[in-house]
Amino acid sequence: MAEVIIFVLTINGLNIMVQHLIDNLIGAARFLVGLVLIIIAMRAFLKTRTSDMFYLTLGFTLITIGNLFSTIYYVDDARMDKLLANIFDILGLMALIIAVKKAN
Repeated sequence: MAEVIIFVLTINGLNIMVQHLIDNLIGAARFLVGLVLIIIAMRAFLKTRTSDMFYLTLGFTLITIGNLFSTIYYVDDARMDKLLANIFDILGLMALIIAVKKAN
């Protein structure tokens, strides 16, 4: 996840950390884009019923789930958080490679 410089705004005596707001907005946008990709891939799979479209859908789903877990769940160690997201990314990319190989 990209590192964001922490800005602290003071509004009516309340400190609002913009970093958390930006991280949450980026996480929500990433999830929505992933969800759109999953929906498009699922529709294509249901039309064709081919294994390559199944693996394509699986790949997008794994990548989106990994990003969702790293956004929602707080892990004490930042390296552990990245490890969790990276494992899902690697599995998702492997599924996408299989999808491309099967399409040929």
